[in-house]
Amino acid sequence: MSDGPAAPEHGAPIKVMVVDDSATMRTWLSIVIDKDPRLTVVAHAANAIEARDLIKETNPDILTLDLEMPEMNGIDFLAHLMRLRPMPVIVFSGLVADQSEVATAALKLGAYACIPKPVSPDDNALDLLCDSLATAGAQGLRATISENVILVGASTGGVAAIEHLLAQFPRQSPPIVIAQHMPQRFLESFASRLDRFVSLDVQLARAGAVLKNGSVHLAPGQTRQTCVGWSDKGWHIDMQDRADDDAFCPSVDRLFHSAVPWASRVGALLLTGLGNDGAHGMLALLNGGARTVGQSQNSCVVYGKPGAARALGAVEDEVDIAVAGRTLLQMMELAQ
Repeated sequence: MSDGPAAPEHGAPIKVMVVDDSATMRTWLSIVIDKDPRLTVVAHAANAIEARDLIKETNPDILTLDLEMPEMNGIDFLAHLMRLRPMPVIVFSGLVADQSEVATAALKLGAYACIPKPVSPDDNALDLLCDSLATAGAQGLRATISENVILVGASTGGVAAIEHLLAQFPRQSPPIVIAQHMPQRFLESFASRLDRFVSLDVQLARAGAVLKNGSVHLAPGQTRQTCVGWSDKGWHIDMQDRADDDAFCPSVDRLFHSAVPWASRVGALLLTGLGNDGAHGMLALLNGGARTVGQSQNSCVVYGKPGAARALGAVEDEVDIAVAGRTLLQMMELAQ
């Protein structure tokens, strides 16, 4: 197998999911793909239902997809995938060898390439598959780098407000980082609940995680503060030690202040909650060129946080939670 181009500059191998109803084929492809240093198999699925659940669980960069599967065929699955969670897909199926209309349909739906599955092991076909996975996966990774980020702070009443808020963001919206005052054990279950009920990928923030479009990162309530940073590889999570004077962990102010050097790329939201955590950070972001929105008093359970920010002059616009997300996207000129 050819060495191929070097792995993408972001360092980690491209994460591949194999979707095929044949257990033998899944095992064989996993072995072949894992031998390529540019690639690593993170999951394999026997059908569309398994694939759907594993995509959320393992967050692959690219899929190999057979078209002959039970319950939902590959074409129907590809159509659903490209509508709800666009990502690079390599169709690897015997159907595309003899049925050109099937390959044409897959390509029209957004498949990167259609490669005929050989009847017996074929080095040329496998080289082509791995090279296609590496090329398409690298392009897909670059495409997910977001210039913008959305930062959100909340406490009392924030659970319901955040659910309403996230429902307003399209699948390919900028990454969202949320600091919600809540004990860690509840944050874990809250992240799981959100991940089930919104179209975005929701997870607890972890150090070094790259922030991709369509992702939501919920700040954990442990001993380190969730912050963000920017580099030529995009936005990422930067965990920092808790300061002696930090009243909260997670801290909305620490999250907001961490983004001030790149404020022109930032949209900030302050939702319902007690106290003023986040107000000074929002003011610093606004002064640096960020767009800022506060939740309206009549839609808050407690008007503390957005009220404090408004009193400082940190809120550009104040709106009901039902339109807060859409309003911020419009202000950032990202509304679809």
